[in-house]
Amino acid sequence: MRLRDKVAIVTGAGRGIGRAVATRFAAEGAEVVIAEINPHTGHDVADSIQSCGGVARFQQCDVSNNGEVLSMTEATLREFGRVDILVNNAISHVDDIHGNVWDPVINVALKGTWLCVQAVLPAMQQQGAGCIVNMSSVNALMSFGPEHLYTAAKGAIISLTRSLAVENGKHNIRINALCPGTTETETWEPIKAANPAVIENVSKLYPLGRVATPEEIANAALFLASDEASFVTGAVLVVDGGLTAGNLEFCKT
Repeated sequence: MRLRDKVAIVTGAGRGIGRAVATRFAAEGAEVVIAEINPHTGHDVADSIQSCGGVARFQQCDVSNNGEVLSMTEATLREFGRVDILVNNAISHVDDIHGNVWDPVINVALKGTWLCVQAVLPAMQQQGAGCIVNMSSVNALMSFGPEHLYTAAKGAIISLTRSLAVENGKHNIRINALCPGTTETETWEPIKAANPAVIENVSKLYPLGRVATPEEIANAALFLASDEASFVTGAVLVVDGGLTAGNLEFCKT
C-alpha cells in the first residue's frame, strides 16, 4: 500500500474528484479526513470508505472560513496525531463559476487553498515532511470560455503552489499542482439532462477522444502524494488527455 500509515486531508471530498481521491487514498492505506461543507455527502463518503475496511472521518468544513479550517486541522491532529497529506480540491457551486460571482469563486478556490495550506504547514514543518496537492485546472493554462474568475483562481493556484514549494522545500514538504481536463462528475448531470450529447461533443476536442473519469484524476493525485514522487515539487501535472497539447479541431481544417 503506497500510503500506509499516512494521514490525509481531502477538501471538497463529498463528490466527484474529491470523493475519488479520498476513496483511492484510503484503498492505499491512508487514514482520510473528509473535509466537506455538505454533511450528507461527507458522511456518505466516510461511511463508504469504512464499509470497505478503510479509515475515514468526516469533518464539516467551509474552506473559506479560517475558523472552520483551523478547527478541522486541530480535530485531525487530535485524532491522528499528524497530517502527512493535504489535497486542496474544494470549489464553489457550478452556478457561481458560470456566473462569475467573485466571492464564492475566489474565496473557495483560492482563499480556501491558502487557508488550508497555512493551517497544516506548522504540523508538517514540525514533522519534517509533508505533501500538498493543489487542484488547479486546464482552465489555468488555456481559455475555454467566459468563466473568467474560475480561470483566474486556478491560475493563481499554480503561482501559489510554486511559491510555497520553493519556501517549504527546506522542511521536506512537497507542494504540487494538478490540472485536470474535463472530468465527468455529478456536476455534469443537469447539463447532460439539457443536452444529452454534451459529453460526446466535448470529447471530440480531446486527442484521446474522451473526457476523464474522477478515478483517473485520483490516480494522478495518488502519484503526487506517494513516495514515488519524492523528488517532485513545485510542479504542474497536467492530466488532460492531450487537450492543451494542441487544437485538434484546428488540425482537421
